[in-house]
Amino acid sequence: MSKINLNADMGESYGRYTLGNDKGLIPFIRTANIACGYHAADPGTIYASVRLAKEHGVEIGAHISYPDFMGFGRRRMDLSEQEVFEIAVYQIGAILAFCRTESIPLNHVKPHGQLFLTGVRDPATARGIVRAVKAVDPSLLLIMYGDTVASECAAAGIKMLHESYVDLDYNPDGSLILDRVRGTRDPAMVAKNALSLVEQQGRSAVDGSWLKLPTQSICLHGDMANAVDLARTVNEALTAAGHRIVPTRELAH
Repeated sequence: MSKINLNADMGESYGRYTLGNDKGLIPFIRTANIACGYHAADPGTIYASVRLAKEHGVEIGAHISYPDFMGFGRRRMDLSEQEVFEIAVYQIGAILAFCRTESIPLNHVKPHGQLFLTGVRDPATARGIVRAVKAVDPSLLLIMYGDTVASECAAAGIKMLHESYVDLDYNPDGSLILDRVRGTRDPAMVAKNALSLVEQQGRSAVDGSWLKLPTQSICLHGDMANAVDLARTVNEALTAAGHRIVPTRELAH
């Protein structure tokens, strides 16, 4: 039996516009990444998401993004290390304030979309993110993946949890393919990806080649058309195989 964390990107609605089924998804995860207002979410959505996570005993993280509301944070922006630091501090602070309002801790930070992908490969972006985490609260975890971020975390004394994906595809070089439009995914295939990541610490790329992916946490996306079915199937498949789904704090060292 092994331990694995399941996290999900949530709180991505805005005003009267609803994206995802957070209430349906949250029973199957242990950790929620809540949008901070730069790619999605208004103050009311953030507050409701924090309260929903509290109700279910789910860890809360700040899902920070490039300031790209129109593009849902999926377009790259040419920001300096200092600018990345500043937008990260700003967004972490928003979620932290709502957590304090509800007397619950902020657990972690996880970049969204293109900020995540750029940080995985660009040392300056990674350093800006890590600096922000340390400046706000050095006890916060950072959920990402890759040697570039891991090196910056080690230098700064920040704990990092290595994350992989089951409902997105990977290129042969290990980079993620971001879907502009999120359709449905085959729950059986997504569950197969999850078991592969846990049991073999890797999964197949789009061309069939094998990718080694050290995995402590698996991410599920709340904006998938069948996100709840995917989360339920992954949770049930992992549990049936004898794996234990745990909070991040049981995995971070």
